[in-house]
Amino acid sequence: MGCHAAQPRHGGKQVDGMHMEGMAGAERSRAGVWLMVLLLHGVLGSWLLGQTLQPAATALPTSIAVQLLPTVAPLAPAVPRPVSPTRQPPRPLPALAQHAAARPPRAPAVLAATHAAAPAASTTAPAPALAGNADTRALPVSAEPAQAPQPTSSEPGFAADYLHNPAPGYPPASRRNGEEGRVLLRVRVSAAGQAEAVEVYHSSGFSRLDDAAREVVAGWRFIPARRGGSAIASSVIVPITFRLGH
Repeated sequence: MGCHAAQPRHGGKQVDGMHMEGMAGAERSRAGVWLMVLLLHGVLGSWLLGQTLQPAATALPTSIAVQLLPTVAPLAPAVPRPVSPTRQPPRPLPALAQHAAARPPRAPAVLAATHAAAPAASTTAPAPALAGNADTRALPVSAEPAQAPQPTSSEPGFAADYLHNPAPGYPPASRRNGEEGRVLLRVRVSAAGQAEAVEVYHSSGFSRLDDAAREVVAGWRFIPARRGGSAIASSVIVPITFRLGH
């Protein structure tokens, strides 16, 4: 019976030793698992770090190659050629300069302007044929009021065929006495083309010839002057020549 009591005590010690060995093995296994986890984390961290650093490495600028050239010996300075002295032109004598300055400049010749008695005209028109060898020729005319000429202006006229202006008759007394001459009449023409006033601008030398011309021209029709497309009043010189046939 004493043998049976001692066996249980030895069996408990074996169980405790096995339990301790099991715990030590479990601790070793747990440590190996943690070591594997740490290794995996290290590998994963290295891979992620390589991915983040790769774009920075590609963004580096292109390298510039530097090449050393052989040293070139300095060129010898060019020796300037001797320049021959230029001759100075002789200075003019003071006497000649004073003589030239003493001559006064010639004054430009001034031409005296002559003014015609009759005003200038842009156009001339032939007068209708007169009976009794009396003849009229258009003289320069002037428009009133006097203004600067314009491109669209025109002077009055009296020699158009459609006006049917009659020629003055030759006075019988002047024909018998052999009176001849040329009279200039100044006619004030209205915007409607009628003679408002007729006066002797230059006499023929015979009152009968002047009166005959003035009476006929007072009934004439005229083409009024125009300025800017509108008819205006103006004056015109009408020449009438009385001449006997020989």
